Amino acid sequence: MSEEIEVEEKSKKGGLYILIITALLILSGFLWWKLSTKNKEINLINAQNTELTAERDILSEMMYEQGVEAGEDLRENLQNMLDDYETMENLNTDLNDSILEQKQKIVDILAELEKEKKNKKYYAGKVYKLEKETETLRAIMKDYVRTIDSLNTENLVLKTDLTNTRKDLSTVIQDRDVLQSQTEDLTKQVNEGSKLSALSIVSEGIRERSSGSYKPTERANRTTHVRACFKIGSNKIASVGNKTIHMRVIAQDGSVLYSSNSNTFKTEDGKNLVFSDKKTINYQKDVVDVCIFYKLAKEITKGDYTTELWCEGVLIGKNSFALK
Repeated sequence: MSEEIEVEEKSKKGGLYILIITALLILSGFLWWKLSTKNKEINLINAQNTELTAERDILSEMMYEQGVEAGEDLRENLQNMLDDYETMENLNTDLNDSILEQKQKIVDILAELEKEKKNKKYYAGKVYKLEKETETLRAIMKDYVRTIDSLNTENLVLKTDLTNTRKDLSTVIQDRDVLQSQTEDLTKQVNEGSKLSALSIVSEGIRERSSGSYKPTERANRTTHVRACFKIGSNKIASVGNKTIHMRVIAQDGSVLYSSNSNTFKTEDGKNLVFSDKKTINYQKDVVDVCIFYKLAKEITKGDYTTELWCEGVLIGKNSFALK
């Protein structure tokens, strides 16, 4: 009984194994079929990809060639714009900062265009993008041109007005200079005419006697004083009042005879001169007789002497005498 059961169980297991193997064979066949189908699809897709890649490469090459051509045109346009900006920079210095900024943008675009030229895949797209930026720069440049034209028109009007103003000013200045010159001439004539003059000058050596009187002498060793007598002429345009006459006695070696270092006066041109003696008169535009005495500080030597007479810093006359 147990043997029959074992035989029956073995028979059942054998049938199950056959069923499993059959199922595995069917499954394997199905999987092989699916794999074969997928391989065909993959091969087909690869073939299509190869064709598309070839077409893409051809298209990219065509676009790159077009991009290169467009890039050269763009480069030329940018260079022309750069030249135009430099011209505008010379025409109007007020916009220099803005123009320099736009010029730098053009230089940057040129550099980027040159940098991307080796990138065949994206060069055409980059050129298109840079063309859009260039259009913006061109629009800005047109605004600058309009602004400069407007400013140049205004400057032309201002220059015309300035030229006319300068002509008028030049005429006014010429008239002023003529009037000033005439005024200066008249002033000079008045000043010259208002100066006093010493006339009929007689200068000589004199000796003081014990009685206190004076006697002219030509002997140097007897001379105690130098005297100059003269007339101050009448002058109707000279100012009235006290006038100080300075006398300078000058030896033939050019030295001035004087008694004190403080005996100085200032000339009309600002020089300080030493004087021998002086006298103050009250001048009322009429002739005045004047004598000035200089008492020698030491014995005088033989020779020729010159007597100068000065008033208000102006030389009004001179005379010479000799001592033996």
